[in-house]
Amino acid sequence: MSKKTKITVGVIIALLTALVAAFAIYVSYYAVGKKALPGTMVGEVKVSGLKASQIKKQLDTAETNNKVTFSGQGTKETTLTPKEIGYRVNSTETARQATARSSALNYVTSLFVSREIPVVYDIEATVTNKLSLDLAETDSKAKAVTEPSVQPNEQGTGFQAVPGKDGFGADTKALIAGADKVLSSQKNQKATLNVGVVKPLMDIKLAQKLADSAQKFTHPKVTLKAGDKEIVADQKAKVSFVNIPVVSRHAKLTADDKTVADWVNKNKEAVEVKKVNGQRLVNSEGKVLKTKTESKDGIKVTNGEELIKKITKNFDAGKDSYLTFKTAVDKADNEDKTVADGAEKLVYWASPDEKWIDINLSSREMTAYEGAKPVRGPIKVIIGYPNTPTVTGQYEVYLKYPVQTMRGLNPDGSKYVAPGVPSVLYFTGSYAIHGSPWWSSGQYFEEGHGSHGCVNTPPVDAQWIYNWAPIGTVVVTHH
Repeated sequence: MSKKTKITVGVIIALLTALVAAFAIYVSYYAVGKKALPGTMVGEVKVSGLKASQIKKQLDTAETNNKVTFSGQGTKETTLTPKEIGYRVNSTETARQATARSSALNYVTSLFVSREIPVVYDIEATVTNKLSLDLAETDSKAKAVTEPSVQPNEQGTGFQAVPGKDGFGADTKALIAGADKVLSSQKNQKATLNVGVVKPLMDIKLAQKLADSAQKFTHPKVTLKAGDKEIVADQKAKVSFVNIPVVSRHAKLTADDKTVADWVNKNKEAVEVKKVNGQRLVNSEGKVLKTKTESKDGIKVTNGEELIKKITKNFDAGKDSYLTFKTAVDKADNEDKTVADGAEKLVYWASPDEKWIDINLSSREMTAYEGAKPVRGPIKVIIGYPNTPTVTGQYEVYLKYPVQTMRGLNPDGSKYVAPGVPSVLYFTGSYAIHGSPWWSSGQYFEEGHGSHGCVNTPPVDAQWIYNWAPIGTVVVTHH
């Protein structure tokens, strides 16, 4: 090899080495931090050398800071940000696309071919349509547009796309186009905006596509096992599990955890057995005198919340759920009531010092007790006529009036009014113990007298009972 040739080869090798080194530096620069390659544009804006986070920040800033000024026939000049228009930029996805590489070859091709990434966005139609109506509110023809929607069908077993309806207002497509121009340029813009017939922003085909996706979303099987029994979610239940979003280009279906919870809890009730706490009456020494209610253990589901979360997660992922109710014994207790000594011989087994009222309808006598000890009475009373009898049973005083005008109907249907009735204690419905000044003391001992069902009491005794008995005092009426 001649000296000249050697020099030429050396130069070529040096140039190639320098070129490789330069390319390596170039690749290294763009690879570190995964910067956008040369020639990359987001809309009209060059972003080469920027990281995804920087591109995202630029877009987010433009969405809220840059504005578009609209003017045109039927509307006054209005300046709005894209966000106020209802334009929702997906800055994360746009930045991802701008910094993506499909292969190492992109580092080479980007040196010769530019690449434009459109701004990824969605539309919050409710915001845009309201703005359209607001901007045309002075026009008598102004009418809200209705967007297409997805709803369960009449049978509740699937979904249907419901067409939208035209409105009348500011041109919504012009509003969105103006917002998109702001994001594509990341600069303030001017645009024309007219008032007229407004079409829905979303296409019925988009709604149908969402309805079809929702139908497929219900394919997973949902089964709960409880012992030997299997509970399977039918198609109607699974339709209710789907949370249908507003129709949009990037609408995402999700499981509705509330309706899943309703279904799980409803079936949980069929598995669970409510415990019954026993009720026992005991004397002062703790001896059981009587068992009013036998205790009975219950069964309680212990993993209800866990099942709801698993079904929701599986449904979102398109997976079947075959799960089991876990149960545990819900141990019943005994609730003991100590009975006053001697009270077991009375019609009501009261606690020591418990206030209660005994009304014997056969002897027409009323006695006030504290525990088993009578503290007032027996008091002669007048009870209801045979055709308007006093009720029998165990009740509680629920309402008191120091004085009241009583009104009602006589057995013959005529009305009566009794003003100034003193010391009134209602113990159930319209039945009350009250003073009766219209009876003389001797008449309380005579047969043949009667009331409309209330317990008529000498006023002096009625006043004592009224002052002594609080709300909640037990009243027992019996023969």
